[in-house]
Amino acid sequence: MTPEATTEPTRTAPISRRSLLRTTGAVGALTIGGAGLPFATGSAAADDHLIETCGGEVDVVVALDYSGSIRSAGTWGDIQSGVDSFLGVVPDDVQLGLVTFGDAPAAFAYGPGTLLAPATASNVSAVRGGVPASAPPQENATHMPGALDFSNAILDQEGRGGKEIVVLITDGGPNYENGVVGDGASPPADDTTFPYGTFAYTGGSSGGENGVAGEPGELDETAATATAITAAGRRIIAVGIGENVAGFDDYLRDEIASTPDDFVAVQEASNLGAELESLISEVCAECTDCTADGRLAKYEFACVETDPDTGECIAADFVLESGSADDVAYAAGSFTSKAGEAFEPMGATFETEYCDLYALVKSGRELEVQSLQATDGSVTVGTANGEKFAISFVAFYCTEAAATEALERFPGGGRSSRGGRSSRRRR
Repeated sequence: MTPEATTEPTRTAPISRRSLLRTTGAVGALTIGGAGLPFATGSAAADDHLIETCGGEVDVVVALDYSGSIRSAGTWGDIQSGVDSFLGVVPDDVQLGLVTFGDAPAAFAYGPGTLLAPATASNVSAVRGGVPASAPPQENATHMPGALDFSNAILDQEGRGGKEIVVLITDGGPNYENGVVGDGASPPADDTTFPYGTFAYTGGSSGGENGVAGEPGELDETAATATAITAAGRRIIAVGIGENVAGFDDYLRDEIASTPDDFVAVQEASNLGAELESLISEVCAECTDCTADGRLAKYEFACVETDPDTGECIAADFVLESGSADDVAYAAGSFTSKAGEAFEPMGATFETEYCDLYALVKSGRELEVQSLQATDGSVTVGTANGEKFAISFVAFYCTEAAATEALERFPGGGRSSRGGRSSRRRR
């Protein structure tokens, strides 16, 4: 019996530039669907938007450390360049805000009552002007909790309720003088007025210009501030920059960032631009955690067209046997065949909005569970155990447990004719 050609729809998931951003090279173009999209690595020109759109309501406040230790490390020029590169690639449908922090936090205002605005060319130019041109004063402290509270208040008052993110860029831990910030009075030094309230702190030093970085009170008070922001449904991405941050890596990762995966260590300050570009790529990449039970979809490789005269198969492809192409859609004609063979698939690509999937792949008599992470909205499977035999079917699951259970239910318990045991491998 010859299967009918599938008419299930395919769709293109939003595009991530992560793999491009982590390479080096000249400005170029990525061709997608016949259209050339500009991309750059390292520094980006002001008009080169690496990502055309974030595809939803995304609001980002950059909290930028302007402390004396940055002056001592001599990294302010690299930090300026990195932030400038980041600003140049933020899509204009993202709302962008800026908070700098030394002795006290200070919020950049586009105008009266506007601390968050779309990243249009004119607004990005304005934000660039809000990044201090000169290196921080030597004595500047690091008022991290104030910067987090200012950023959170901006998102609370002007955010759109979609993805709301604080990108904290720092070279160490909190270091501040107790007092109220946001009222324009001292202590702490250099305080400015803030339209969305004032915030009092008692965990820092009780007097003098600086606290003592690493005091338990400062660490605990700042961590509690971060925890409250995350509990409100907002995300904190902590970027630790330079060698000075080494002693605070664990703290920034485990106590400040929303999750350990939301901590980025940038040892060389000159690499900050590329890392920040990668961050906005990952923020804008749309994917969904897969939580469904059971099998999502199963595709068999089958003949989809025969010669009416001879009955010989003249076209074959992967056909949806069961499940939904809304979960995993085969990219028609994407399979790669064995050299010299037209219909011997050794690999195939499937489009999905899920971030991670597991696939049960059968090649010849071999079965294998493959762990797949979506890139550019798609996953690619290969032959089971690198076998020379072509793929006969691919079934997708949300969890490794479900895929493994399906393997073990297969006739023979998933045993291969040669290996004598279940074949499982993570890819």
